Amino acid sequence: PHRTGPVPRRSTSRMSTVTRASTPTIYGTPGSRTQIVEWLALELGVELKSVMLDRSLMKSPEYAAVHPFGKIPGCKAEDGTGIFESGAIMLYIADVSGSLPTPEARGAAASWVLWANATMWPALEGSGGKCNLDNLFGPVDTILGKQQWLLGDKLSVADVAVASYIKYAQLFFKVRVTAFPNVVRYMADVEKRESFKKTVGGG
Repeated sequence: PHRTGPVPRRSTSRMSTVTRASTPTIYGTPGSRTQIVEWLALELGVELKSVMLDRSLMKSPEYAAVHPFGKIPGCKAEDGTGIFESGAIMLYIADVSGSLPTPEARGAAASWVLWANATMWPALEGSGGKCNLDNLFGPVDTILGKQQWLLGDKLSVADVAVASYIKYAQLFFKVRVTAFPNVVRYMADVEKRESFKKTVGGG
């Protein structure tokens, strides 16, 4: 997916000029999983500094300190710690926002973020969207029949992770979720959100 509009509250900088971050710094490219992190940051009110990666920067020693495998996205935390893998970055952003106040809240959110990245998306991508959708979305539909969002009455990092990959499956593989009415309602609620429209939905 390709984003057509800018993401608010971002400043851009070449990596060579970046010093110890006073705000988290996200390194990425348009149309990548970077936009999932950007969506979450907008939802939770976390300001991000943004560095646009190119091939030379991705191979640089500076970026290796952020992402040792040189992939996209990467994040430099407020104290300079390197964080990689989009799910890990999302959980860090959620922690920065204060939206995961207890170990239990963190564990519940991480369950969905890890499921989206390690189970749902590999199943969809590996099969071109032709995997058993009942196995993936049946339990999700049941949960969403009881509450608006995956963790209750408020959108969270869990929803950003899961809804992003559902949207990607719809875009890339023409996956239809019409058999799951609560997932349909869920995605309609997601797609109304301005932060989604400016990031993942802009693809």
